[in-house]
Amino acid sequence: MDRILRVLVTRAMRRGRAGEPIWLAVAGAAWLVRRSLKSRDQVAWSGRVHPGERLVISVGDAVTPAPSSAGGE
Repeated sequence: MDRILRVLVTRAMRRGRAGEPIWLAVAGAAWLVRRSLKSRDQVAWSGRVHPGERLVISVGDAVTPAPSSAGGE
């Protein structure tokens, strides 16, 4: 999908600069879609989990407060 949008942005910009203003709008829209899709691929955490440690992944909504991570389990 990213490759298709990249080609579309490139070709639409080329045609837009050649005098077809509607293609500038197409390029802008494709660029925005491409950028919004890329923002989903961000890494939230990167690191090592050593023997004896654990990694807890939990998903919650924005309204519910996060649980305390100070537990001594």
